[in-house]
Amino acid sequence: MVELKHIKVGEDKFKISDDEVARRELKITKIDEDVIQVQEEVHGIIAAIGGVSSVNIKKEELKEIIKIAKEEFGWTDLC
Repeated sequence: MVELKHIKVGEDKFKISDDEVARRELKITKIDEDVIQVQEEVHGIIAAIGGVSSVNIKKEELKEIIKIAKEEFGWTDLC
């Protein structure tokens, strides 16, 4: 079994209204030898439950995800 290691890739704050600021974190976790999980947590927004989920990834965050997958998780065949 793989030891779960959560690595924070990105963090943002953005204004929703005059008195509310949301916080966003993007994390990557190695689930198995060939599986990673990218998780986006957004705090401060009332969310509706639906059947679709998505993760917003910035270009710099994607570069960091690829770097982590190679260096931390040993995925040497990424290009």
